[in-house]
This record gives sequence, structure tokens and C-alpha cells, in this order.
Amino acid sequence: MNESVLIGRAEKFLSGIRRNPINADDIRDLDSFMAIYVYLKDNLYELQEFRDTMEIKGYKAPYRSIMKFGRVSSREMKVEDLHDITRHTQHFRMRAALKKNILDRVKSSIASHKIAVGHLEEFAIIKCPICNRDYMGHEIADIKAQKCICGSMNLEFKINHHSVYRLEIIKYLPLSGEYMVKMSELSSHGREAFRKIVRILKQEKRGIVKTVSMVVKVFEDGRWVRKRVNLDCSDQLNYENEIRKKYGSNARIEFLQFHRKKPSIINDKHVQNALALGYVKFSEQKAENILPVILNKNIKNREKLKKYDEIIEIARETGRRMGEDVQDQKILEKELIIEELGKEGLICEGLKDKELQDDLLLRKKLEEKLLIDAPRILILWDLVKYYLSTSYDRRSKYSGPFPNLRPVLDKNQINTFTDFEKSLVECLKEYSGEKIEYISSLNELLNQKFEIERKLKGLHVKMNLPAVGAVILHNTGKLSLEKSSAIFSVTTGEVISEREKIRTFQNPAAGKAQKFLEMIKD
Repeated sequence: MNESVLIGRAEKFLSGIRRNPINADDIRDLDSFMAIYVYLKDNLYELQEFRDTMEIKGYKAPYRSIMKFGRVSSREMKVEDLHDITRHTQHFRMRAALKKNILDRVKSSIASHKIAVGHLEEFAIIKCPICNRDYMGHEIADIKAQKCICGSMNLEFKINHHSVYRLEIIKYLPLSGEYMVKMSELSSHGREAFRKIVRILKQEKRGIVKTVSMVVKVFEDGRWVRKRVNLDCSDQLNYENEIRKKYGSNARIEFLQFHRKKPSIINDKHVQNALALGYVKFSEQKAENILPVILNKNIKNREKLKKYDEIIEIARETGRRMGEDVQDQKILEKELIIEELGKEGLICEGLKDKELQDDLLLRKKLEEKLLIDAPRILILWDLVKYYLSTSYDRRSKYSGPFPNLRPVLDKNQINTFTDFEKSLVECLKEYSGEKIEYISSLNELLNQKFEIERKLKGLHVKMNLPAVGAVILHNTGKLSLEKSSAIFSVTTGEVISEREKIRTFQNPAAGKAQKFLEMIKD
């Protein structure tokens, strides 16, 4: 396919996605769910085809083709030739930039579609009453034309209250790949919140050894020779034994070098950007709804604050209209504000009214908390819930609502799940209806879940994973049984049952039980 045709087709496809925005907030039946789900899945397939074609054609490194073979001194060339070479080089650089930008947009769009599909798959359970099969998660993709694999078209739709999802963020994702445009539209608070979230998602695992390079001295054919050897690293790898197995007992390691990798919590920059944008814009919309309510409940004098806002707005508009340049506008605006505040008795000797000053300070603090800290708290809380309510295998094999998520975190990454302000958590819980609780040590919850997974590895024990998450909230997070159950929408009986099961496997009562567990692990 011609490069211009490929780029044009991709841009046209992305423009079509932009003109057809998705709003999944009000999904309540099978038809509306499947319409959005199938649309996003079809888009994702098409986008992946574009990406694969572009990568085959070298769009990942388009500037490599711009090379000067056989450099010629400018003294040996005519002015006209130099001009032509410069013009041609500029043309090819522009083409290379087009390739790089369109591939970047396609990858961003793919990341956003994966996130949207993941949230939809967590949201729904589709049941076939004929064969009693439940379609959940990635299994929903098996439904073709709203038809069960048994042939029945009488499918039932219900919401999966045990899972982690936020359909509200889908409309804020850069589904058309224009993440740079959406980033430029963020407010100053939004940009700060965006940076904080990306910084967390980029948190790298401490360097673990991926491969080992060695220079080995081996006795062959009556003489010593040196060989370069590369080994893939595993947890219990004994390098010396491996070399002796391969080259004999006389082999000696002369040089050893470790190559490390540092995977992030979410190991894809486009997923990081898309998630950050979705949560920041979602939190801004939530803040707009609850901020007036909180202010009305806590400010001292609502009328003074309202009058102050009116004066500021009129002064800015007048300054923009009458000022000749930016500096004149600011000077005029400042003079008008002081004059009008003085007339209203809201300023005296250069100082604002004490009551007004306190209300302005309170509003500023509330805006910073809701617009900067709330997005970070919401995404961290969702990540914690997702880790607590899913298995290691599921996190490893399926992307879910957080594509490219590390299935297990190290101590360095777990420690980022801290620093939740209790007052803000209570505010979100009270005014926005969030199912969230303040826990002083969220990192301990993750440590406990990963420890349970390590102990149960290889036992093939069927667990009620949302109930396991509630057990950890109850035991480690020190929440009541009722609160822990409500967060994962499970019954207290289910939580008690899983708690006893975990206790049994963690601390076998009899020696025979301990031996049995060791046998089935082996």
C-alpha cells in the first residue's frame, strides 16, 4: 500500500472515531451495551491492523532512511546542488514526521480502546437461561450477533457489582488518538493532577536481572579458548553450574555482566496517558457537581464571595476590552478590582475583609484537593481493588480495565499506594457516593494479597476472589465486616467462608494436612 494512501486511510479512520463520541454512562440493557462494545472491538481490530502495517513499513523509526551516503564537501558542490539537497532532505523529514505522528496517534487510540473495552467487560454479565452459561470479562467477545454458542438468542443482561470499572471515564479517553489535544485542554490543576498520576503509573520496579553475559574460558582441542555466553535469568539460576553442564568441569567464568530491566506499574506510555486523562477529566466533572454543595455548607458568607466573583469577572472583561496590550490590561484590571472592592467594603487599607479572606482560602484549598488529589486517590483506590479482587493468572493473561498492568508489584512500587488524606476520602464518600474507605496502610493490603497468592500457588483452590479482597480489607485494613463486604458487594457469609479457607491453607492444623499441601504443590 502506498504510504500516502495508508496515512490518509488512518487519519480518516481516526477522524471518524472523533466524530462519533462514545457515552457509556447510561448503559442499562443488552442492546445498548453490545452496540458500544462491538463498535469498540471492531475499531480496535482495525487500529491494530493499521499499527502492524505501519510497523512493518518502518514507521517506528522513520528517520533511519534519511541518511547521506557518500558525503561530499560543500566546496566541491554547486550552490544549486546544495539547495536541492536541502530541499529534498526537508521534504523527507516532513514525511518521516508524518509517519511518526500517525503511528503515535494509532497507538494512543489502541490504548484508549483497550481501556474502554476492559471497563465494559468488567461491567457486564451476560447470561444464557437455556444453557445457564455466564459470559464475563473477555468471554463476552465470544457472543456473536447477541447469540449464545448454544444457539439461543434469549440472553439476559445484568451488572457485575463485584468488579472494578468506571464507565464514566470512557467519554474522556482519547479514542481518536488526540491525547496531546486533550492534554492541552486541561486546566492548571488538571495538568498537575495528570503529572501526578503518570508519575505513579511510571513507577519502576527495582532493577531485576533479565539476562547475564559472560566470557567463559574453556579447554577445547588441547588449548584454552574464550567464549561469549548469554543466559536468560531465572530466580534460582546457578551460573557456574549452568556453564559446567554446557562446557564441562574445566570451564571458568572470567567476566560476568548483569542486564537488568525496570518494568513500570503500567508498562505503556499511551495507556498511562489515557488513564490519567480519563481519571482527571472524570474527577473535574465530579468536582464541579460537589464543590458548590461543600462550599455552601462550609463558607462563612456566601453573598460576599458571590459579589467578589462578580467584581473579578467584570474587571477582567473590562481590562480585556479597554487595555491596549497585555500589560495595560493587567494594570487596568487590578485598579478596577481594588476600586470596586473598596466601594463594596470588601477591602480596607489594601487588606481583604477577614471573612472574605477565609472563604477565599477555603475555596482554594477545596479546589486543589478535589482537582489535584482526588484523581490520584480514585485511580489508586481502583487499582488496589482490582489487585485484591483478581487472581495472578487473570492479571497476567488479560488486560482488563488497566492494560499492561504488572501482575505483581515489588516493595518500591507498593509504597506508592500511600498518602491518602482522610478528610478528602470522607468528602468523596459523603458527597459523591464513592464506595471508598480511608485505610492508613493501603500498601499492606497489597502485601497481604500477594503473600496469599504465593502460598496458594499450585494448589488449584477455587476462591471467591471479591470475598478474598473483603477478607483482606477486614483483617489488614481494619474495616468492619459489613463495610468490607459492601465495598466488593459480597455477603458477610461469603467473607467469613473465605476467611476460614485462607486460615486453613495458611496455618494447617495437623501435620498430615501440612504434608498433603507440600505434596500437591510438588
